[in-house]
Amino acid sequence: MNHLPTSVYMAESIFRAMNRRDFAEVIDFVHEDIILDFPGATRMEGKKKVLLGLRILLRKYPELQFTITEIISENDKVCVVWTNKGRDLKGKPYANSGLSLFHTRDGRIIFISDYFKDTSFVVR
Repeated sequence: MNHLPTSVYMAESIFRAMNRRDFAEVIDFVHEDIILDFPGATRMEGKKKVLLGLRILLRKYPELQFTITEIISENDKVCVVWTNKGRDLKGKPYANSGLSLFHTRDGRIIFISDYFKDTSFVVR
């Protein structure tokens, strides 16, 4: 019997993938029509664009590790509260905290939206 991963497991897996910079684990449960709403970036739509967009965003931080501090889940929505720290391309220390909101549909992630405490890196 095929068991789809839970919404919480899928959200946690996205953060594991970002920490490893390897999205192979999450490909099967990212919906083809996924939307990523990321502050300071154009809204990304579609599985290939979103996964590529996440890889490109991580390039700004050669060292960056996320730590999940809390997860709130209800039905098809998961909110992950996190902190991160690392270094940017110039070697400057970077740290932030925020939350990511995930929506799932048909056992796959269909929507991700991020909210940060420190948005000083966002170009306006």
